[in-house]
Amino acid sequence: MDNGASINVSSLLNGDDPIEDASEDLLQRAGLAEAFAAEIHRTSAKHGAVVALTGKWGSGKTSLLNLTSSALEALDDVQVVKFNPWFFSGTDQLMRFFFDELAGQLRDERRLKDKLKSAGRAVAERLGRYSSALSPLKFIPGAGAVLEGANAVATGASKLLGEEQETIHQQRVALTALLADLPGRIVVFVDDIDRLSQQEIRDLFRLVRLTGSFPNIVYVLCFDRSVVERALTDGAVEGSAYLEKIVKIAMDVPPLPTQALSPVIGRGLAEALDGIDAGPLDEARWPDMFVQVILPMFSTIRDVKRYLASVPLTVRSLRAEVSLVDVLALEALRVRYPAAHDLLPTSVDLLTGTTPLHQRNAGQDPHEKAFVEDFSRLLDGHAQSVIRLLFPAAARLFGGSNYGSDWVPTWERGRRVACSRVLNFYLHRQLPAGRAPIRCIDNVADTIGDESALTEALGQVPDPLLDDVLKRLVPYLRDVSEEQVLPTAKALMHQLPRIRLGSTGMLSLGGEWAVLSPVSALLRTLSEGAVDPTVRSLFHSIASLYGKALLLGIVSGGSNDQGLITEDTAQSLKQELHSQLHTTRPEDLASERMLLRTLIAATTGTDDPSPLESLSDPRVIARLLESATSPVHSQTMGSVAVRTEKRLAWDPLVNAFGGETPLAEAVASLRRSLDDGTIEPNEELAAALSLYEKYSTGWRPEF
Repeated sequence: MDNGASINVSSLLNGDDPIEDASEDLLQRAGLAEAFAAEIHRTSAKHGAVVALTGKWGSGKTSLLNLTSSALEALDDVQVVKFNPWFFSGTDQLMRFFFDELAGQLRDERRLKDKLKSAGRAVAERLGRYSSALSPLKFIPGAGAVLEGANAVATGASKLLGEEQETIHQQRVALTALLADLPGRIVVFVDDIDRLSQQEIRDLFRLVRLTGSFPNIVYVLCFDRSVVERALTDGAVEGSAYLEKIVKIAMDVPPLPTQALSPVIGRGLAEALDGIDAGPLDEARWPDMFVQVILPMFSTIRDVKRYLASVPLTVRSLRAEVSLVDVLALEALRVRYPAAHDLLPTSVDLLTGTTPLHQRNAGQDPHEKAFVEDFSRLLDGHAQSVIRLLFPAAARLFGGSNYGSDWVPTWERGRRVACSRVLNFYLHRQLPAGRAPIRCIDNVADTIGDESALTEALGQVPDPLLDDVLKRLVPYLRDVSEEQVLPTAKALMHQLPRIRLGSTGMLSLGGEWAVLSPVSALLRTLSEGAVDPTVRSLFHSIASLYGKALLLGIVSGGSNDQGLITEDTAQSLKQELHSQLHTTRPEDLASERMLLRTLIAATTGTDDPSPLESLSDPRVIARLLESATSPVHSQTMGSVAVRTEKRLAWDPLVNAFGGETPLAEAVASLRRSLDDGTIEPNEELAAALSLYEKYSTGWRPEF
């Protein structure tokens, strides 16, 4: 981010304040200011002079004006006077305030140059008398209405028509003579003219026109030309022609070249982010984002300062959850093009939605077309670069590439707003329920490959967040070495007892897939010859029977696909599971989760179809019934309501007991144990028994 340019960074972080001296000159304009000051000093002021410094708001006019003032103040024959037009309110105050301010600054002994002290005091005295004799009535028709009271009006009118007229003329002649003999010149700086109202701008230029002929007084007026020209245009009189009659010399603030702002923004960001826990900067993405998105959005130092002032708060509020590269680009978008930034919350699906293969040649719908038109119009030529580098999934809307859902885990790992979950956090600054902070993910990911360290790190994750942490580990597992696969898989399988089982919604997989997905991803990174021995070792490290059954489920082949392990290895491990199932004590089987599923996995396709001896134990019967129930979710088309009801895996349950009659006998035995207190009742068991009663009568749910 820092290109090493020699820049006074502190001046970037002082808000919108203009610079005061050359030590703060970020844009290397001190030389231009010296040339401008030399021209002001050199130009003839025998009959006064008016000089203009013009430029757009935020172009650095005031900073250049301050540098020019500093250069002139270094000269012993120039007295700089600064007049702030914002201090007066209304036409009637302007004339008196101007001369009073001019006189007051010339009376300041501390500021007067030695060469000008004697003459300056005399000029100040004469200006004070001249100011007292002036009345807005002499210059502004109709101003009598604003004077306080009828006496003031009468006195003003009397002076206008009578004896005071000659006195004012004589005072002006005397003041002109004093100024003509001044051993130097007075330079009056007037800034922020373009921020006045239209009438105030007209009054100010009328004042300059009426007093601009005083010798050795040079006015330096600073304004946005287009604003002032509009204010001065009146009927047949064009504002541009009016300015030409008044202004002798005009200098436009030169536009800033992109290469001048690049080091300013780069060093400014480095300083603004110093000490903030912003997360890592993606060095691979930063150059393109900076050059193609951020830099083109800025043309004035004022906008840069506004941007730098806003960055720290935004970065702090996001707590490293979002890629710093994306945050800096989006903050530039927010500061410079707020209307385009306002489109983001209602366009998350368009910006982050990936494209299935069967939709990749589909045309745009009306919503997509409207977004493209609005975003392009509001971003003034920057839309495509913003989309391409921040929201690649939306590039297809702008004629770019298509991206499938396989990209989402990569974007999420990179904390990029290209992922909807990351973008939503950026927009709302709030993690949804069950979403783990990125620091939690980082802490766990750092221990991948070390079984004990990974187990400890996962143990520190709160149970409600474990599911999310495990799922978000998958992209990190693609880079592991073969030596790291087994210890990592062991630590992951150890988490099964903490994971909820079964689905919780219409489209959700069983909770066990939070563990099985990363384990499967790990095993698929192995070379062909390493898979079988790794799976064997992993299988033997798992304490629970259902954990072994789940592992076999993801590595064994099905009827239409080939498994990760060979058929011989799969059959051998299934036989081991079958043997362990038959030798496990009933009390241990009763503590197994997913017992029915485990029983099916262990017995299907084996040479020993004999039922478990433990099936006569009420504790095992209860556990099988409980594990045979599962929630089923349904939804009516057009409705968002999801209905959930319990179903019983009737056929597998019947097969496990060898028929409906043995099952009925087992249930009867279980009921007797419940009646005599041998088995403690619970809600799950009660629900399973209730379902059994319905199914045993021939009832089946309608699908």
